[in-house]
Amino acid sequence: MFMTLAFLSNFSSAYAQSCNTELIVINNRDARSASENDPTQFQLEILNNSFSSQSYHIEVANFDGIFKINGEEPTRLGSDNNLIVSVYKNNSKNNTINVPGRSTIIFQVSVSVPIGTPVNHWGGLEVKAINNACQDGTVSVLLKLFVTDPSEE
Repeated sequence: MFMTLAFLSNFSSAYAQSCNTELIVINNRDARSASENDPTQFQLEILNNSFSSQSYHIEVANFDGIFKINGEEPTRLGSDNNLIVSVYKNNSKNNTINVPGRSTIIFQVSVSVPIGTPVNHWGGLEVKAINNACQDGTVSVLLKLFVTDPSEE
């Protein structure tokens, strides 16, 4: 009985591996501006520190939590904002990123501002890299977007 439990314990540990993944915004540029006529792109990097190749599904959602700009809470877009978000890898839309073991992949999150979005407001976007094969399979970062007035550009 003990041998069976020890085997199952080792088996489940091997299957639910620890991927030791990191998700970072390149050059710490997690705050950018955009307007109706001028979208922006955030550059992100997934670091797969495990020895095996991993596949990540990238999700981007509105962030309703608190964040600060220069130490203060900014005027925020409503949670119903309709920022247009796309994920790109190598200039192609792609929400699935495969990263070889002990490697890094760069991808972009493109954000466009629809007509009628309140200007001089901040939006928060949470980017998640989800790997269901790992015990610690989800990492995330917060992106901050300032909506500028296109008539002032």
